[in-house]
Parts: sequence; C-alpha cells; structure tokens
Amino acid sequence: MLFLIDSNVLISSYDVTEQQHKLSYLLLQQAMTGQVKGALAHQNLLEYVAVVTDSRRVEHPLSLREAFLNIGIYTASLTLIFPKITTVITLQELSKVKSAPRMKIFDLYLAATALDNGITQICTWNIADFVGIPEIEPVSPEQLLGRVSDGG
Repeated sequence: MLFLIDSNVLISSYDVTEQQHKLSYLLLQQAMTGQVKGALAHQNLLEYVAVVTDSRRVEHPLSLREAFLNIGIYTASLTLIFPKITTVITLQELSKVKSAPRMKIFDLYLAATALDNGITQICTWNIADFVGIPEIEPVSPEQLLGRVSDGG
C-alpha cells in the first residue's frame, strides 16, 4: 500500500540532530529502494527546502543547491503527487469534519492532496495532526517499519 511521507519525516531523515533521525532515515531508505511504497507531495518538498536551508531551524543547513540536489534524488526514487483540480473542494469538505487552526491548514491540505491521489496513509511523527481526518490513517515511521518487519 502506498503511503505519503510527511515533511517532518523527510526533514528528520536528513537532520542527524533530530531524535527521530535514525528511524526516519531507515524508512526513507526503504522507500527509496522499493522495500516499502512511499510517496511525497509537492508540498513536502517545499517544506523540506524551507526548513533544511534555514539556520534557525536546523543546526547544519544546506545550501539551496544542495537541497534541490536532494529533491532530485527523492523524486527519482519515490512517487511524487500533486494537488488535483478537486483538492480545494476536498479540503473544504475535510474542514467541515476536522477543524484546523490557521497554522494546521497545511496538514489538512496535505491530507486532501493524499486523498485526491488515492492515498489513505500518512507517515508522520505528528500523529495528532491527522487524527480525525476521515479516511486518513496516520502512522509513525516506527509503526510502519514494524509492519514491514512483521511481514504486513
């Protein structure tokens, strides 16, 4: 089953100072080698660039060129999804069920993008951001890796 990799997993796979680095890195490696079926949304890539190039947000920022080189590697190995013409309508429908504070609207938009692309699982370290969104199953990298090692 195809799952969407949230930005926080992508960022912590790069940032060795993050507590979740090892599991995030392992998950990303398994996705990039086809052991698990991972996808990224265009939004994840933009968030990745914004964070990993910002010295206020990461200890060892990348140059813009380095960040884009990494994106090239990710997109060569992972499924890349984009919003569809219906994604704003899906976002509006989801917002009727799950209220999103102004700063969390991007999580709801990510869920809408996933759903419009037939993806129902989002792999994230912030499970609570996606709990209660209809049809979305948030799963941590640890849980996902556990399923892989259990054969399911």
